[in-house]
Amino acid sequence: MKKTAFSELIYKNASYLVVALISLAYIASSLLLISKTGRSVYEILGAGLLSLIVGSLINSAFRSAGVRRGEADEKTQSTAELHASAVEEIVPYIDRLDAFCEEENARVLKRVRVSILASAGLKYEDCFDENGLATGLKDDPSADNTKNKQRERAYRKACKVKPKPLSSFLLTSDGVDYANPYDFGKSKRDFAKSKSLTDVLGRVVMAVIFGYFGVTLSSEINVATLIWNTLQIVMYVTGGVIGMYSSYMYVVDEHRQGIIKKIDILQKFKLYVDKESLR
Repeated sequence: MKKTAFSELIYKNASYLVVALISLAYIASSLLLISKTGRSVYEILGAGLLSLIVGSLINSAFRSAGVRRGEADEKTQSTAELHASAVEEIVPYIDRLDAFCEEENARVLKRVRVSILASAGLKYEDCFDENGLATGLKDDPSADNTKNKQRERAYRKACKVKPKPLSSFLLTSDGVDYANPYDFGKSKRDFAKSKSLTDVLGRVVMAVIFGYFGVTLSSEINVATLIWNTLQIVMYVTGGVIGMYSSYMYVVDEHRQGIIKKIDILQKFKLYVDKESLR
């Protein structure tokens, strides 16, 4: 999907446009005298609700535009195509993918446990058997009480740690810390939900502010409300542009990197199948 010259100009200069909008809003505010409206609670809620609805619609539209632009980005589309090809390649062996995932999960769990235990000077073999079952921990007579407590904490942590499991669904569907190597990032739905709550809370605060406070022009001109509402829109648009850029970067960066991880593991599975066939 090719970008128009205008959209390309907007995209490249988004940061400058945001700065310009904020600057204009601040300059325009110098023409106003901010004061309490004297409205009743119900009037504040009514005006605030209208402001909230308008702001939320503007912000949602910008975020949706950011996600769509991210999905249309050449890098995102190219990565999605590579993932589709990788899934297609392993379809003949799909019945063996679950077994591969189980082996990977066991390997990763052991690696994470080794790391935790090593921090307290413990060996994996002294705490878990070959099947990954805990065997218990004995105090070290040569160690002091503090050291033994440290060992106990590490052992309990190693027993409780649960890395995010790998599954056939995760690898083949569209959607890291040291304990979660198979964290492919948030799905686009989860990302939208996480941002929606933040957006709504921000809009609520702004709505109350604009509902509680009103303005009059220092020269008593009757267009004060028009300017005040314009300032609200400017601030909403500014927040929307920031949200659009955030959504775009999420799709082309975090979401795309998650897909790349899946491709790498699918390729690893393909090698796994080839080796098994040679046995």
